[in-house]
Amino acid sequence: MNFNYSGYDLNFIQSETCHDDSAHLANYIYKFYSPVTHHHYIVRAEYHQAEVFTIKFYCKKHRNSDYKYSLVVNKGDLGNIMMTCAKVIPLLLQSFPTASFAFAAARTYDPKSKKLENLYCTQRYRLYCHIIPIKFGQQTFSHYNNDEISSYLLYNNRSVHSINEIQEMFKITYNGTDWL
Repeated sequence: MNFNYSGYDLNFIQSETCHDDSAHLANYIYKFYSPVTHHHYIVRAEYHQAEVFTIKFYCKKHRNSDYKYSLVVNKGDLGNIMMTCAKVIPLLLQSFPTASFAFAAARTYDPKSKKLENLYCTQRYRLYCHIIPIKFGQQTFSHYNNDEISSYLLYNNRSVHSINEIQEMFKITYNGTDWL
């Protein structure tokens, strides 16, 4: 699979502070448009303690759905959509040069059959495991992944926080789940 796509312009929309007494501190919201799918997409970079961002995206038309991260538009243009989402990382590194980035690959949801994909090694996760090492390499980040829960971590090699600190923060924030 070739991922030499240029992606689209990513526009910053807003930042908002999170006030829920968790390790989730703030959200950075971006938007882009795909002329192929004719849809707008939202990219959420959720900033956590230990200088970790979780990166999420969804099609704007699904914003009110409980499954917004799991619904598939299925109109092509996956390469440009993924590369546009990846553009958030160098943007955030400008302000947070020692930040790490986590991806919890959503489970695909089929609204017709009402079936949710198994958590183990999801379609989106397999795609992340292919794209992320190619796009970001090993110079700035060390790569960690967990097939069991379809999660991927780009650990910034300049981080002052240990992998164990990040893992503990995720366990507390996400109900005991091991991310690594």
